[in-house]
Amino acid sequence: MRTLQPLGTETGVEQSWDVTVAPVSDSTAAGSDRPMSADAPEQSAPGVQTAMSGLSAALLGRVTGFYASGLRSAQFLWCDDGRWAWCRLELRSASQGVVALDIRPLTGPPSGLTAREIDIISLVALGLSNREISSRLGTSIRTVTTQVERLLKKLGQDSRSGLSALAVDRDLIRLPIPGGVEQRSGIRVLDIERHSATATGVATPVPRRSRPARRDTVRIGTIAVGGAFAADGRETAQGAELAVRDVNALRGEYGRALEHVVVQIDPLDEDSVRRGLAQLVEADVDAITSSYASAISQGVFDFAADFGRTFLHTNTWTRSVEAVREDPRRLGHVFQTCPSETAYQSALLAFLRSHPASGPSARTGPPRLAVVELDGFGCAITDDTFEARVRQVGWTVTSAQRVGLTVERVDELIQDTLSDRPDVVVVSHLHVETAAELQNAITRHSPDQLTYHIYTPSVPGFAQRISHGGEVIWSTVTGRPNDPLGRRFTDAYAREFGTPPGRSQASAAYDQIRMLHSAFSVTGSFRPDAVDRYLRESAYRGVNGTYLFASPGQAVSGYPYDSGDQSLSQPTLTYRLSGRGQEILPVG
Repeated sequence: MRTLQPLGTETGVEQSWDVTVAPVSDSTAAGSDRPMSADAPEQSAPGVQTAMSGLSAALLGRVTGFYASGLRSAQFLWCDDGRWAWCRLELRSASQGVVALDIRPLTGPPSGLTAREIDIISLVALGLSNREISSRLGTSIRTVTTQVERLLKKLGQDSRSGLSALAVDRDLIRLPIPGGVEQRSGIRVLDIERHSATATGVATPVPRRSRPARRDTVRIGTIAVGGAFAADGRETAQGAELAVRDVNALRGEYGRALEHVVVQIDPLDEDSVRRGLAQLVEADVDAITSSYASAISQGVFDFAADFGRTFLHTNTWTRSVEAVREDPRRLGHVFQTCPSETAYQSALLAFLRSHPASGPSARTGPPRLAVVELDGFGCAITDDTFEARVRQVGWTVTSAQRVGLTVERVDELIQDTLSDRPDVVVVSHLHVETAAELQNAITRHSPDQLTYHIYTPSVPGFAQRISHGGEVIWSTVTGRPNDPLGRRFTDAYAREFGTPPGRSQASAAYDQIRMLHSAFSVTGSFRPDAVDRYLRESAYRGVNGTYLFASPGQAVSGYPYDSGDQSLSQPTLTYRLSGRGQEILPVG
């Protein structure tokens, strides 16, 4: 005997489509110049084979309206010929006009409501009076009044505003709205309906692989850099893996379990990037963590923008933060889980201020500073204000040379850098072997030269690659302090992988996973907009510090250079590397 499912429950199979919305002018080759009308559900949109796709022209009209509305995501009820479903829309690619459409069929109206009650609560959310509702539905005012009172009692609300809030919160608004929507409402679903009445375009659906309507586990993808950056990639992958293990060990008590998909890409190889990103798409990951792959490969950053799932990265390039601030519609799900490169400059200036040089040049004038830095990729510390800021702390810049990821004539470069007898040489480079090669050349030509590195000594193996017998000072905008959390992480990582972690990416990746797990568990949702909202509105304390995405660019602030509040920022740390190991310097 067949067991009947309760009215309004999900049938268990989700249908997924990628719908490309193109301007009408782009569709003339398809044989029609007639725009799709959201008000003509019996007509097929030009270029859309509704019978073959199984999607009605009316629903595709809402997809077109969603794209025209400028929203990034929305969910609503849909009823077509008595068939009910949740419909989820997500902007997959703003530049290419791709909208992800997910349909979860229902056995009937949800929340124990009738079809008429769904219509009424939708119109209440629109702000209509009982008289206006009765006019739209063709019933008496008394009937509507009775039905509204019944809804208030059934849903435990005291007012119409409570009904409206509940309709929005539980996605109980059904499209199409009887009578349509003419004015901007501030409610996403209603704005979709409003734009659907006027939006024109061709909506071409392509089915995606079906998957179960509900997945209990959260699937997180991690991008580990390979090739020349493989040492950091290994740190990223292992730090994330440790976090997944720790979360799943607590799964019975602390929310959803995690699945982990790690892809290694060489960010300098476009084919490698494409293959790795394709694996994340195939795995249908719910969110992505990464180190600085998006700084080296524009393809990674563009993919993160268009994929539409929450993306956490430690790309310190200020340019990336500016992109998020300037285009929140396309990049509102991209979060930088560390301060930007400007903190590197501030940390260097603080070091110069508190550690004046005492060499021969200091007796004949201001102490001197020379810089060798990687051109771009979030490593540049010199800008239009750099020399003026250096003079303010009593120093002068003798030279600032920018180099590529590899340097051919290292000795010639260093000899030129040392020709003005700088008191400190700054090396800012992302590639461990190149940074070590520059350091060794400095040692060969000036054994007692004080050097100051940006970031790279955080990578395991740097100390073994250099022949420097003295001290190397270095700083990082995201690093592991020697507090109880840092020591606990270090011990757990060493037990798991047989070697201590580096100072930056391993703990940063660990924090990214734990932060995402918190967002998915607290919201109870797989929806990117819900997860993104949680990240924007919450602060998370991790191994590397506190993560707060309060700025429009959605980047963490650094203490004390970006923010004076140590409790809501990450400390920008300066270390001394010597024969005794690495220790944090009290700079500031």
